[in-house]
Amino acid sequence: DSYTLIAPLLILLAVFILYPVLANIYLSFFKWKGMGTPVFTGIKNYRTMFTDETFWVSIKNTVLLLIYIPVGTIIPILISAILRDGLKGWSIFRAVIYLPNILGYVILGMIFSIFLRKVGPFNSVLTALGLGSIALDWLSTPSLALHSLGIIYGVWLRLGFGCIFFLAAMSSVDESLYDAAKIDGALWWRTFIHVTIPSIRFSIEFWVVLSFIEILARAFPFIYTFTRGGPGFATFTLEYGIYNTAFVGFKIGYASAWASVLFVLCGVIAFFQVKLMRKNANV
Repeated sequence: DSYTLIAPLLILLAVFILYPVLANIYLSFFKWKGMGTPVFTGIKNYRTMFTDETFWVSIKNTVLLLIYIPVGTIIPILISAILRDGLKGWSIFRAVIYLPNILGYVILGMIFSIFLRKVGPFNSVLTALGLGSIALDWLSTPSLALHSLGIIYGVWLRLGFGCIFFLAAMSSVDESLYDAAKIDGALWWRTFIHVTIPSIRFSIEFWVVLSFIEILARAFPFIYTFTRGGPGFATFTLEYGIYNTAFVGFKIGYASAWASVLFVLCGVIAFFQVKLMRKNANV
C-alpha cells in the first residue's frame, strides 16, 4: 500500500532529521563537553545565551547578511532576462558565471581570503591601475569584511545557479505574452516588469526561501575558509557561533541552545514564506 512505499523515506527522515533535532533540543538543557555524563542544568544555557554579547553580535551579523538577499535575487533575474533575449556568446558567459558552483564554498573561501588580502592580487591590480587610494584592508576592517562576505557569498557565489534557475523558469513563459507586449510597443523594461516578473513569481518566491536557508544554515564552509569569523567577531554568524561554541569551546550543551534558536528562526521564516507562496498560488 501507500504507507509501505513511503516507509523508507519516513525512516530516513526520522533518523537523519527528526532524531537530531529532538536530540539537540534535549541536550540544550544539559551541560556537556562531548564526553562523560551530561549534567542537567534546566534553562541555564538559554539564560546564559541571551546575556552573551557574542550571541547578539552573531544575530546582528546574520541579519545584515540577509539584507543582501534582494540584491542576490534581482541581479540573476536581470541577467537571465538579458540572456533569454539573446546575447552573443551567451553560452560561454553562462558557463563562466556557473563556475563558482563547481568549485565549492571551501575552495572559493580560500581563494577569496588570498585575493582580498592587503597585499593580495585585488589590491595589486587597483594599485597598478592608479587606484591605490581604494586598495583597502578588506579582511582586517570589520565593516569591510562583513560586507565583502555579503557581496561574495550572498550575491556572487550563487549568481550562476540563479541564472540557470531563472532561465529555466523563463523558458516556460508563454511566448504569446511577449509577442503581445511587442505589438503594444512595450519597451524591454516594461515587458520585464509586467510580463517576465509576474510569470516567474513562484520561482522568485522559492529562490528567496532558498536564499534564507543558504545564509542561515549553509554559510559556515565559506566563512570558515574566508575569514574564520573575524576580524574579531565581524563575520561571526549564528551558524558559525554554533561550531565555535561546540568544537572550539567544547560546550556542546550550550551550542545546542544556539542551534535550537537557529532551528526556530529557520522554522518561522519557512512557515511564513511557504504560507505566502500558497496564498499567491491561490490568487
